[in-house]
Amino acid sequence: MKFLKKASLAVSIAAVSFAANAELVAMDEATMSAATGQAGIDLNITLEGANAISIGEILYTDTDVADGGSLSLSNITVGTDSGTLTIENEIDITSDGIMNIATGAVSGLKIGVGSVDLVNAAGANSGNLISGLSLSMDLGVSNTTIGKGTYDAAGVFTADTKTVIDSQSSFKITAGSLSALDGQVGVSGITFDNDGQNVEVDTTMWADASGFNIKVNSIAGDLTLGAVTLGGTTDATTGVFTAGPSIGSVGISNIQMAGATITVSGH
Repeated sequence: MKFLKKASLAVSIAAVSFAANAELVAMDEATMSAATGQAGIDLNITLEGANAISIGEILYTDTDVADGGSLSLSNITVGTDSGTLTIENEIDITSDGIMNIATGAVSGLKIGVGSVDLVNAAGANSGNLISGLSLSMDLGVSNTTIGKGTYDAAGVFTADTKTVIDSQSSFKITAGSLSALDGQVGVSGITFDNDGQNVEVDTTMWADASGFNIKVNSIAGDLTLGAVTLGGTTDATTGVFTAGPSIGSVGISNIQMAGATITVSGH
């Protein structure tokens, strides 16, 4: 999941113009530099508290059939438990016409999803997939380019016929927990890192006639599930669910992806 960094940053750029003598004059980076002493845009996002950003529900409905069902993601939050956290972004447009977004490192980012549910055509819940997802993360420095081309590590530009989103980032999950399948599976003590360091991620994304494509150029890390519980009971009076006993922990080492492409399309 870039699964998710990024889990989670949207940027919009507005064109700036003014009218003078019935002519429109565009403010390019050279004009901006002369006016402010510094070209480009700084876009900083400060999060305060665990619910600094909240979304009540994201609802996907399958319209391929007459009475399609839905997938609901509810009570989504982005914030921090460590007071305030500022995500710093520097945005520039290169001479090749490429948008470059450089994002600084942060620690203590928290992401939550209250529930992921299947919903039938009548609007009733037909199955809980995930509930109580909570992830604490550190994000490393990242760089993202958007445009008809990409740069290699040496800064050499290669033009492309399609608009490409190219990203190099890093992150690690320092703590996490969730319940799944109507609460009958519980997982706590979730971590994802690379020998204790950030997981380096290199991805390229684009859209074409086949759909939306995500190519994972490289990612490597170790996943730990500190405790896994199976089963449980719900109190008939209070409705409180008590998870079953832990079956132990799970460690998955040396997870690697290099050159795998995920294509999302309709049918």
